[in-house]
Amino acid sequence: MKFSLKPLLIVLLASVLSACALTPEYQRPDVSVPEEWAGQAPRLEAQERDWWQRFNSEELTELTEAALANNNDLAASLARIDQARAGVRSAGATLWPQLDGSGSASRNYRDGASGSSDQFQLQAAYELDLFGRNRARREAADASLAARQYDHRALALSLQAEVASGYATTLALQERLALAERNLATTQAVLELVEARYRAGSGSALEVSQQRGVVANLESQLPALRQQLTASRHSLAVLLGRPPQGFAVVESALSSLNLPQVAVTQPAELLERRPDILRVEAELRAANADIGVARAAFFPSLRVSATSGVAGALTGGSETIASLAASLTAPIFHGGSLRAGAEQAQARQEELVYRYAQAVLTSLQEVEDALAAVAASAERVEALERAAVESREAFRLASVRYEAGSVDLLTVMDAQRSLIQTEDGLIQAELARYHAAISLFRSMGGGWDVGSL
Repeated sequence: MKFSLKPLLIVLLASVLSACALTPEYQRPDVSVPEEWAGQAPRLEAQERDWWQRFNSEELTELTEAALANNNDLAASLARIDQARAGVRSAGATLWPQLDGSGSASRNYRDGASGSSDQFQLQAAYELDLFGRNRARREAADASLAARQYDHRALALSLQAEVASGYATTLALQERLALAERNLATTQAVLELVEARYRAGSGSALEVSQQRGVVANLESQLPALRQQLTASRHSLAVLLGRPPQGFAVVESALSSLNLPQVAVTQPAELLERRPDILRVEAELRAANADIGVARAAFFPSLRVSATSGVAGALTGGSETIASLAASLTAPIFHGGSLRAGAEQAQARQEELVYRYAQAVLTSLQEVEDALAAVAASAERVEALERAAVESREAFRLASVRYEAGSVDLLTVMDAQRSLIQTEDGLIQAELARYHAAISLFRSMGGGWDVGSL
């Protein structure tokens, strides 16, 4: 009887081809994205990778680079990437034959006689990936590695934004503290004038008490500003991976920073720029491959092994041992666990489809919010700059007229209070402009190239 390998080859080929069908073909979820932004968006060329350099601050650049090099959370994410890389190698190892070696030696004594035996063997085994389970596992591991890399990039972008925001906040608090100290000195000078007028008989005790209250109120604001400044410095130090004790910045005011315009691309480009969106998509690819793994578990697995060895090499005799075997394992009854695994994989994929859609919507919201904040903060700064000019002039005129006796102290106090509030509000509005710009950089995904790992 003549035996032909043709039927077997046809069966194996059909099995291999069917493996491709077990893992669904990946398709990016269809999420509606607008063509244009609703907010006012400047049309500039794409920002460079190191976007924080657009603020033209050597100190900010140094702090950001130090944070990227020393931040503990970022270092931990690199360790997670190493774990994922090891997972890829482990998953890929199943696609290769496995080779093991073994040896044994013994000596026996019985009735004064002795005997010995020894044996050395090499065993090779290979699982034929007929239904693509091992390849699907490797695909899932590759996608999981990509997800960890995008997660690292998202964390790096978040860290860059936090350092920039923390640095701007620290400068603003230093500026507000210096302003409060100058205002305190000004109110104390007014108090001295009021007390002199009272001693000369042209003022009243009520005016003295009122101005003393203004001075005390300003004095009460200084400890709170100092505490906020200390906390801001501490937070910035921790981001840099440094102890908070003794940390300080060199610059003292927001005016040392340049306020850049942020390049805003088309909304659809967020899908390729935002690392958090890319991370969810990588997780979705991994879940898609896991469906192939779960489906392949329903089908048989074929394992081929070969053993070769030598017996008696140490005892003088030499006998060659060789064997070839194949085993086929097919699931028959597992209490529904295989079907549950397939349903779980399918549900995981469906969950990630919704998470992907939500990530896209959230990114669109963040960009629109940042654009609105950029526009609103610019308008507020412009209005407060005009208000500050008028408040300074009003306080100057009120002080001159009070010394001349043509207005009472209440007029001076009102002008003084308005000036203090306006100048402090102007610094906070300028800080809001920097925060809005940083938020827009972050929501747009930072630079085009967020680094390779």
